[in-house]
Amino acid sequence: MSAKEDRLWNIVRANSLDFNAWTALIEETEKVAEDNILKIRKVYDAFLAEFPLCYGYWKKYADHEARFGVIDKVVEVYERAVQAVTYSVDIWLHYCTFATTTFGDPDTIRRLFEQGLAYVGTDYFKHGASLL
Repeated sequence: MSAKEDRLWNIVRANSLDFNAWTALIEETEKVAEDNILKIRKVYDAFLAEFPLCYGYWKKYADHEARFGVIDKVVEVYERAVQAVTYSVDIWLHYCTFATTTFGDPDTIRRLFEQGLAYVGTDYFKHGASLL
């Protein structure tokens, strides 16, 4: 662990609501642990436990898992994300995009789209990022 990482962990442990310290910690961890998925998971899991509505960080977390090629882990992150930010058009869009490029079963993909549509299909602003 770098000295900066250690210092930032101490800050967020002392004040778990310090968003700026968290984002600095994520950035530092990504920089020093780019090939260590366990460290990346640790920081994202801790951050998202405090700030679960930050859908962009769910997407970044899923991207890290995808980089390591563990599809089950990517799905797990997206499933946690849609539980945390159920009505986010953006997170559903990212999950469905991932599904269409990864899953081979059209029925599985269709079910996911239908599930997302059930939650965000009536969103007034959905025209900006439609699932369909």
